[in-house]
Formats: sequence, C-alpha cells, structure tokens
Amino acid sequence: MKNLFVKISLIVLIVSAFSIFMLSLKNDDTPFDPEKEWAHLLVKNTDESTVNDSPKSVDNIGETNNTEPDKPKVKKEYSIEAQEYFKEIALRSEFKGNRENVLKWSSDMKIFVDGDKKGYLITELNRIVKELNDIIDPIDIKIVSSKQESNYVIYFGNYKNFENNYKIYYPNLLESNYGYFEVTPNNSGLMYVDITRTSTIDGQKHLLREELTQSLGLLNDSYKYPESIFYQGWTTTTEFAPIDRELIDMLYNN
Repeated sequence: MKNLFVKISLIVLIVSAFSIFMLSLKNDDTPFDPEKEWAHLLVKNTDESTVNDSPKSVDNIGETNNTEPDKPKVKKEYSIEAQEYFKEIALRSEFKGNRENVLKWSSDMKIFVDGDKKGYLITELNRIVKELNDIIDPIDIKIVSSKQESNYVIYFGNYKNFENNYKIYYPNLLESNYGYFEVTPNNSGLMYVDITRTSTIDGQKHLLREELTQSLGLLNDSYKYPESIFYQGWTTTTEFAPIDRELIDMLYNN
C-alpha cells in the first residue's frame, strides 16, 4: 500500500511539474511588437524626408559559428558635439520623429551607375567611395559594371527619365527635388542627381555625396552645422566635415 501511495504521489508530482513548465512557457511568450519587428523604407530628398514601413528580415538572429570567446571591443570616444549630432541625424526622421534604433547596411553596397555618366561625376563618385571605405570597417562600398550584380543604383539625369526607368515609391517628390534617394531594410536602394536642373558642377557633386552618404543610414538633416554634408539648407560643399566623419564612424564601427 505504501509503494502504491509513493507511485501515485510521484505521478502527481511529475504532472504538476509539467503543468508549471508549460505555464511558464506561456507566460514568457511576449506579444508581437510591430515597432521592433518592422523597419523603415526611407525616402530622403533635398527638402524633406518621408518614411514608410517595410518588413524587416529576422533570419539567423542569434546564430553564430564562432566557438572562441569574443574579444572585448574597445569603445571609441567621440566628441560631445558628435554624440548629440548623431542623435539628430541617425536617430531621428522628419516623418516619425525619434527612432529607437539606427538603420545601416549589413552587407556590401554594390553600386551601378546609370544615366548620363559624366566623367567628372564618375571621378567624384570614386573619390567619395574611397573616403567612405577608409572610414567604414564592417562593409565595403564598391562600383560594379552591371545592374544585375548591384544592390544600389545611382542615376544621373533628369527626374522624368529616372521615374520612367525605375520604380519609385514617391515619384511625386521628384519634381521639386534635385537629389533624392530611397533605401530598404534588405540592403538595397537607389538615388538620383538631377544634372539638368542642378546648374553647377559643385552642386551636382554635393548632391551625389549627400544622397549617397545618407543612404548609408544617416537619415536626417539639420541646420546646426553649415559645413556639414547633412546641412538642411542648400550648400555646394564637396567635402565631409570632421563631424561628418565622426558620425559615419560612429554608425558603422562602434
């Protein structure tokens, strides 16, 4: 009789433990949070930014093949001015205000150049790409010879031809903007520089540098630093300001 009682008690104990385990699994199941699971389709142009939601891939999250312990990462120090500017440029958009997380490319950017390929613009593009690669460690930016192998397109021409040749999410913005870009969370995008309406060569070079750099994830404009490539007002600067270089480095290398 005692043995029977022990067996029954053991069965009850096992059933109870299993029930508690299943209940704990249910209680740990957090609700779906669309703000965390969806990323933005970013649209940036010379006058305003527009953002729309687009699904974000979450494949292979948490997976690793590295069997050795990670080396401690040395945290870089940035100026107070750069840290505050980063919040304004990388963690804010005109459409949705403040953002919780930054957007950046997780794989190489492969650029195909289309349209009216002026020699001085190709030379300038190579210069910009070299400068960005000198700053950025995790990914490479490269220029490719075919559209098929690219994941980013730069179009030089007028906005009507750009719209006719490519699917634009907000074509109504092209007419009022001489520079424009769109990027998606799956490491792809496109931009254009209107070389018909932008009358000066420095103006065209400026737009090329601004739109390409902002396509990397530095999404917002500001009136804070006139020498910055992210300055909200119209300029024809063709160089990164020191604070711009800090922001690019902060976004990709820290």
